[in-house]
Amino acid sequence: MSARALVIGLDGLDLGVVEQFGAECLPNLYSVMNHGAYAALESVQPPATLPNWTTFLTGLDPARHGVFDFTTRRGYRVRFTAGTAREAPTIFQRLDRLGFRCACLSFPATWPPEELARGVFVSGWDAPVAFEADRSFMWPPSLYDETVARFGTPTFDDVDEFHADAPGWIDRLPDALVRRVVRKQEWARWLLERQEWDLFAVYFGESDTASHYLWAHHDPRSPRKPRSVSSDQRAGLLRVYQALDETVGRLIDAAGSQTEITLLSDHGSGGSSDKVLYLNRLLAEHGLLSFKARNQHAGARFKELALRRFPPRLRERVFRIGNAWLPSRLESHVRFGAIDMKRTTAFSDELNYFPGIYLNMAGREPKGTVRRDEKHETILRIRTALLAVRDPWAGRPVFRDVVRREELFDGPYLERAPDLLLDFHLDGEYSYNLMPSASAPTEHGAWRLLTDREKLGKKGRSLPGSHRSHGFLAIDGPQVVSVGHIDAHIADVTATLLARLGVEVPSSFRGRVLWNALEASDAAEALPSGDRQRSGVHRNEAAVEARLRALGYVE
Repeated sequence: MSARALVIGLDGLDLGVVEQFGAECLPNLYSVMNHGAYAALESVQPPATLPNWTTFLTGLDPARHGVFDFTTRRGYRVRFTAGTAREAPTIFQRLDRLGFRCACLSFPATWPPEELARGVFVSGWDAPVAFEADRSFMWPPSLYDETVARFGTPTFDDVDEFHADAPGWIDRLPDALVRRVVRKQEWARWLLERQEWDLFAVYFGESDTASHYLWAHHDPRSPRKPRSVSSDQRAGLLRVYQALDETVGRLIDAAGSQTEITLLSDHGSGGSSDKVLYLNRLLAEHGLLSFKARNQHAGARFKELALRRFPPRLRERVFRIGNAWLPSRLESHVRFGAIDMKRTTAFSDELNYFPGIYLNMAGREPKGTVRRDEKHETILRIRTALLAVRDPWAGRPVFRDVVRREELFDGPYLERAPDLLLDFHLDGEYSYNLMPSASAPTEHGAWRLLTDREKLGKKGRSLPGSHRSHGFLAIDGPQVVSVGHIDAHIADVTATLLARLGVEVPSSFRGRVLWNALEASDAAEALPSGDRQRSGVHRNEAAVEARLRALGYVE
């Protein structure tokens, strides 16, 4: 069997790393790059996983599809929603209504699966189960039974990243990730070869996991590099990239010689520094935030206990207690419970992967202090203060820019984004580490250095590898011109994919068709309406939150 179009999502795959390893190590990636077009693919800003993959899957700006993060915020409370906050269908559902046979496999933030009439849809790692998949995230449900019978019960996280500091864990990680890649490749090939497909898309997250944990062993200049690195440890990241390269080759072979090939990542990867910034403490130093007289650490300590001490299944059960009430209340308390909102102008949820600031607006927030007529002046005050901040060790500016959300996004769900998005300079080649002020040692101000014990990191707090704003794209196929390096945004990939399938790109799409890399063609069919069909969507935030905690994307 074959596919008219094959898409392989490679989370966090970085063009710079690909070029560093070279064609001898990654022949299949280079074959696509050399015969077609490739790019350091620009991400939606900031380069976070959920908004970027959702932009690719829908073609829309985050303010139009509604997914900015794992949570949505109302007042001083967060709700765990992940992909259930998506307000638009994917292109797979819209193509299905045109009669296309589509497969969408394992992309993040896609639970519950869309019920395709002619294809299959498997939700990714925000599904509402902790460690093993069940029928709720496969469409049709019978696919789950077939998968289990042939490949065993599908799993998401089989390495328990909260114990990354355990003896030998880092040495076992490359082998575990390679095995996971091979299992998923075999499963994807089985599905690919079952029938003729118009669009077949599958996601691999192992390149991101490897980059987060193995960067300090891979990069000899990393400030988080261990004192001793073995040759096997140094080669760990390469081994995972090579396993993915082999998978790319096998899936391309299975798809057929006339397939339109798209390989892409949601963001790039790089190293993180050994410097920690507590953003809310920084705001407090500038008179923009006040903490309560007695800092409240109980919530943070309970989270630490649950994540480090409880076995994985008990961890998941604890965070399901009380359905939506307990997980949301606990997370909200940890993020905002120590802040005296009545005396606060601006605050942050201090997310390392999505740094932003909320204004404490009167009339919008329960204890808001900023009047509407003060908003512009307040933004200028915050911007002026942050742009003047210097790295206390290097003396260099820390913030490149402080951007109003209206400058980055456009759409009806703009209010889900922070009021201000923060663009950091790198510390040399490395990113700063944001950590939650509520869990900070009391003797520190806004800044500190990581201890040696902390440098190898742990999920949800600070890892040796971090995201970058440009990832990877390579396209090849009958309609692709061999043009080499091009400029492209992740939204352009969706528009270009539709054009290669002979479908007109809707005006609501953010991206442009990359005509400079394509043969001229006429797109005849109009894509059906993008109205969200929300029947069957259950916003079970406790289940989603438990899943995210098990995977380590929240603390």
